[in-house]
Amino acid sequence: MIFADGQLNEAERGLLTSAILDASPKPKIVLEVGTWLGGGSTLHFLRALERNAEGHLWGIEADRSIYERMVENIRTSAPEAAHRFTPLFGFSQNIIPQWLAEQGQNAVVDVVFLDGGDNPLEQITEFQLLADRIPVGGQLLAHDAKLRKGKWLRPYMEQLDNWKVELHDVSEEGLLRAVKIEAVPSESSRRAAATMLRKLRFDPVELVGKYLPRSVCRILLGLMPEKLRLRIGQGR
Repeated sequence: MIFADGQLNEAERGLLTSAILDASPKPKIVLEVGTWLGGGSTLHFLRALERNAEGHLWGIEADRSIYERMVENIRTSAPEAAHRFTPLFGFSQNIIPQWLAEQGQNAVVDVVFLDGGDNPLEQITEFQLLADRIPVGGQLLAHDAKLRKGKWLRPYMEQLDNWKVELHDVSEEGLLRAVKIEAVPSESSRRAAATMLRKLRFDPVELVGKYLPRSVCRILLGLMPEKLRLRIGQGR
């Protein structure tokens, strides 16, 4: 099997599958940011949609070489469900607004899965672009919730009182699942979320990474012991 080394463990894949199979009503529009090679979340989402006999998945991937291999892998490994998949190439902050415009102003996004780049601000930006299009009862999931990539999204969303946020501690990386419970947050919770984001952006490690050249950051990380390098670079 091509995908024996998928990046999600069995518990995480089960949670993603149940987000499709157990949802009511059945999801019609699903968006994934970060497909990798298509053998983990992408494949499980597609198989779940096919079991539902309803719904479509759009997957955003920004790495050209990975994108092309992913498209081929889906075509050859999930031919029965490939008709439910549309790949999108590019950076999420550019693709999402274009994709939403194509869906039409009344379209809603039933399930979102965020698993893109390592910059924690990316998940916040993706969430902000999509939040108003996710209906009450809609779901947002995000991988690496315990690591640097996802460490901003959970505390930010927890301030918004129109979301029920849960961390599934089923792996070293962690999986966030949030359900929208009200159409809009209260103004006080919106302000609290903005305050939390400002606090997160002033984290010393993030400031160093933002203002030092990448070449310098790579040199500094290379000089550190492996455990410290993984803790700073990835949050492990």
